Amino acid sequence: MEGKILDGQTGLDWILWFLFIFLLSYISREMEIYRIIKEIETYLLLYGDIRRKAIDCVVKTFKDAASKNGNVIDETVVEQRVLNLVETVFIEPVSLDPYGIINKLKHLIITSDETMSHEVRMILPSLDNVSLENLKDLISAAHELNYIYKAVDHLYRMGKKFKSLWILMQLQAQLPIITEYVRALESSLEAFSNGFPIGDSAGPLVVNTFVKKNAKEFNYKLIAEKTILIEMNYKDRKIYVIKAQGPSGVTGRLDDALYNLFSMKKNIKMIITVDAALKYEGEKSGLVIDGIGVAIGGIGVEKFNIEKLASEKGLPLYAILVKMSIPEALSIMSKEVTLGVDKAVERVEKIIEERTDVGDEIILIGVGNTVGVFP
Repeated sequence: MEGKILDGQTGLDWILWFLFIFLLSYISREMEIYRIIKEIETYLLLYGDIRRKAIDCVVKTFKDAASKNGNVIDETVVEQRVLNLVETVFIEPVSLDPYGIINKLKHLIITSDETMSHEVRMILPSLDNVSLENLKDLISAAHELNYIYKAVDHLYRMGKKFKSLWILMQLQAQLPIITEYVRALESSLEAFSNGFPIGDSAGPLVVNTFVKKNAKEFNYKLIAEKTILIEMNYKDRKIYVIKAQGPSGVTGRLDDALYNLFSMKKNIKMIITVDAALKYEGEKSGLVIDGIGVAIGGIGVEKFNIEKLASEKGLPLYAILVKMSIPEALSIMSKEVTLGVDKAVERVEKIIEERTDVGDEIILIGVGNTVGVFP
């Protein structure tokens, strides 16, 4: 009898022990979800503040430009138009049949750019082109910040709604990386509002420095929309320098410029592109490396068109990359990147001297946002 009582007590103890373990694991999971939610909310507050700062910066830049031109604008109307632009989405074309998708993408990109220019002109009709392009870059930064905030907020609300630890944990793991990009966009606001060169201006600055270093005098002309051509001689070679037209914050239409140049020049022997590139964590900022191919980022429209043109004509494609971090690419150009620009100029000279012959014609393209870089 006594043994049965003891056995019963032991069985009850085991049941209580399992209940305790189950309750402990449940409470632990709920506490972990609560902790992650609070951490994500902290990041969301930061993203929301930066988004608001970006929109305020755009509105302030509109006001400053208006007062500079002697105009008076309604701040409420401006803010509403800015919010409409910030909320505008780019809808990619259908890709079920990939044939012709590059032309469709380019058409949409041009339409998007022209629409934004029209919207800005509606507020400030007399705005000069440089200020117009810099304002558009500010709006683009605010647009990106708004998208990031909404995407993170969406995942946060989904995870919280369904109490999904896995959604919340995946979001939490990515937030430090996302925050680095958000901080970089925040830094770009100062550069674009003041017209200062950024890290991504390394490509245009390299070719600009190359021209000023090796040509006693030079002239430039428009070769395509927002894109200029400079013709010069270097070590008995003919160099055709192509870059976006500065000092406004534009990237130009480099593929159109190349097509137009090839319609006039038939003896091109080489194409060199110079661009900024993201570095690995272990690499130093300003590191200059060589590449084979076309150094152009973005969706890939210009890269595709240049590759197609070069392959049809059998031209070698060389690239020079200036390495930097994401914050450096969007912030005012750092000292390390500036030193990298000087090294890249020397590398351009070396490639031309070693890989071409006297009398050859070479195309040198400065890729990137040319804000603050004239011409």
